[in-house]
Amino acid sequence: MKIIGIFAIVNESLYAVKYEKTHTDEFSNLFRLWNDAEYLSLFFEEHKADLQSRFWGQITINEAIIKTRKEANLLEKKLIQIAQNGKTDRLDSLSTLFKPLHDRATKIEEFEKSKAKGIKNSWLRIYAIRIDINLFVVSGGAIKLTETMNERAHLLTELQKLEITRKYLQEYGGDENDFNIVELY
Repeated sequence: MKIIGIFAIVNESLYAVKYEKTHTDEFSNLFRLWNDAEYLSLFFEEHKADLQSRFWGQITINEAIIKTRKEANLLEKKLIQIAQNGKTDRLDSLSTLFKPLHDRATKIEEFEKSKAKGIKNSWLRIYAIRIDINLFVVSGGAIKLTETMNERAHLLTELQKLEITRKYLQEYGGDENDFNIVELY
């Protein structure tokens, strides 16, 4: 997997990588998939045992599709709004949404692997690299139905994408002026 560009979602704040052999950047792709009922139906059918585990309860696939689409819309709006707000209000920045990938992290690291979760008790995850308090580069995202990321192939892929993005940013620089950005909006 190779990064071929970084796209601005919210200029000077929120960016997303585009990998070779994909049609769109990761941010746009995630929200497209999370609003695609056919994709979600296939995903939840494949992961039905995880979906209907003790943790999530006896939720049906149709209920999961509705929940995912609703939360995806709210999460996308919230991310964009906070990315905009964070340009002028450091107390309402993307760092309020994105947390270190590992819950036991005790200090902020350079090019920190981060995650943002959907609304309360959500399985939606956005994965990104933190460059500054309100500057993040999205590497991908997933529907996480299991306790850890090490239990399912699609989550392991997201860990790989985080590492690829981190290495790319380390190589090409630490702010939006250092890497190749394509304007989307």
